[in-house]
Amino acid sequence: MRVLKQHARTTFFVEPRNQAMIRADVHQPYFRKFLFVFLGCLAFGAYCLYDGLVAYPKKLTMAEAYEQLPEDGRQEAWVTLATEKGWPTRTPANSPDEMRNKIGTQFMMAVLCGLFAIPALLKFMSGQGTWVEGDETLIRNSKGKEVPIDAITKIDKKKWPDKGIAKIYYEVDGKNHKFIMDDFKYDRAPMGELMKFAEANLDEDQVVGDDFERDKEALRELQAKQESESLGQTQADPTQV
Repeated sequence: MRVLKQHARTTFFVEPRNQAMIRADVHQPYFRKFLFVFLGCLAFGAYCLYDGLVAYPKKLTMAEAYEQLPEDGRQEAWVTLATEKGWPTRTPANSPDEMRNKIGTQFMMAVLCGLFAIPALLKFMSGQGTWVEGDETLIRNSKGKEVPIDAITKIDKKKWPDKGIAKIYYEVDGKNHKFIMDDFKYDRAPMGELMKFAEANLDEDQVVGDDFERDKEALRELQAKQESESLGQTQADPTQV
């Protein structure tokens, strides 16, 4: 049974899908780098917190104790005090004020790590389990956005060759919409197939910034055929170099 669908531009019938849609799953290497950023910031932030909460306060205590000793015979008194406390007998390298500044710096750096770590984690999580899929009639994503192929009016592929980003413009119920295709975030080969579906009903002036995917595929096949024929001729006649 055919289902009637109506859009502002046209009324068409959609045949029931008898075959699975082509799906582009999330490209994990793209999102994994955000996980690495999160883990790096988390580790460095934890190190800063350890210094600010444990290591540097201990050094501050020693610096304050050293400063409170009388100047006359301070070094000898320090060795005696440090030995009693189980501290290093070496003279503290920083004054109490310097240590307080160092402690404040560690907390500030920990906060900065958090400011970088949280967005990186959210970015990593935003891609998990997401996908884009489609067939000859429809392209949709895991967020529930759907693009009827017959409703597509234009595709901007200016960033497609270098950044893998294309903007699909389409019209539904008299309203204009935009759908972003990104083959850096999703598996490239399936995204190329989905782009061919999107371009199927469009003219050359409706696809800007790059060639049709079908034309690029045909060119690759022609080049592969020519290379194969050239290799075959070379093998048949080794004198041709």
